[in-house]
Amino acid sequence: MATIDQLRAELQAWQDALNAHDSGDFRTSLRLFAPIADTSKIILNVALIHDRLGERSEAIENLNRAIELDKYLAVGYFQRGGMHFHAGQFAEALEDFMQAATMMRANVEINYDILGLNYKLKLSEVLFNRGLTLARLGRADEAATVLRAIEAEGLSGKIARALKTPNECYPCSLPAGILYRPSATKMQLLNAAAQTSPASPVKPSLPSLHTEKSSTYLPSVSSRKYRKRKTSIASSYMSSPLSTTTITGGRVPKREELSRVIGVDMTVPHTDITSTPCAGVRVSHGQLAGLMAWRFIVQPDAAPGTSKHSSAHNPPPAVVVNFLLDTGSQKTFVPQDACAAIGLKLDPGTEVTLRIQGVRTRCVVADSDDAGRVGVSFMTAGSLSYYFDAGIVAPVLYDGSAERPSKVPRTIRPEDLPRRKPWILRLLSVFAFKS
Repeated sequence: MATIDQLRAELQAWQDALNAHDSGDFRTSLRLFAPIADTSKIILNVALIHDRLGERSEAIENLNRAIELDKYLAVGYFQRGGMHFHAGQFAEALEDFMQAATMMRANVEINYDILGLNYKLKLSEVLFNRGLTLARLGRADEAATVLRAIEAEGLSGKIARALKTPNECYPCSLPAGILYRPSATKMQLLNAAAQTSPASPVKPSLPSLHTEKSSTYLPSVSSRKYRKRKTSIASSYMSSPLSTTTITGGRVPKREELSRVIGVDMTVPHTDITSTPCAGVRVSHGQLAGLMAWRFIVQPDAAPGTSKHSSAHNPPPAVVVNFLLDTGSQKTFVPQDACAAIGLKLDPGTEVTLRIQGVRTRCVVADSDDAGRVGVSFMTAGSLSYYFDAGIVAPVLYDGSAERPSKVPRTIRPEDLPRRKPWILRLLSVFAFKS
């Protein structure tokens, strides 16, 4: 673990690099950042400086590194999309802007100021960039749909120009000179700690820079070790800003655990709810309490060239599977038994493309006793976002590029949830087991 002096040295190097940048000495700034460039914050700074120097390939390369360290770095996708746009790489730019919107999770803005970056990333600007990129790709109708959906967000002038002369318009991006900066409070606390015990390598009162790999509002994996651990599996789950726990870590949840709280798994479809938007449930009790779950229809990916006529007479096999929303994972996991139920005999660890609630998703086959989990790959493939609907008291998945739906069908009805035994019966069952 880093000592107080080491933390102070890293913060001082960070500040020295910023001072060089602010004085216009970008090369010296890059040289000073290099020894401490192992967090998404610092690497994003390096990318922004390369961009100011006109070194776009180096800038994109560093943004790739920053995003590898922090999969939820919405501002990273946003800025990289702009760089791809200026390079004429419109397909790559569109993918980045879609990712940025997904990572914002239906928030209208993310204020990065509390994290040291003096910038508010607005969903309207992300969607403007997406619409402009669609226009540059020649997809005028899609561009118009996206852009007109945000006309009331104070961008009417830019939207009008983008619709009329898209080749003369450019995407929104971070202003020049905006960089991640360390908080003055952190340096003050470290200085105070050093004065109280100048020579002893005591446990720091603040995590080291190496724990700040997440530049977003979601905790990074490496920062979790500084949190107090609990004995329950629930300690492996982190909460999102919507007060809905979505990130799983540690021990993989089991199918039996999930079925116990939301109902039977692996059933034959008896519903017309085959797509989004759709509502799930927030698990109310047990070791998975707080997580969000849905029942989704899983089908094989349609073979290329299959006609609509033949598929109507011979619909593909399907099975209804319990899933947890796991935005802490890039991958989507489907239990081995679910694959077998639709005629696919695959070993755990195999990658396969499936249709989950109609969304074509690249999946990983999980062990048969592991719970199904939809991750970022599913959300991105369907351009999906989610919110918690207080009216129906349920989480809702929907197309993030569209308005929130007014009526949402439920994949799990409250009356179908397994009923908990009264506390006295649960207590008696424990004593009966022990006897």
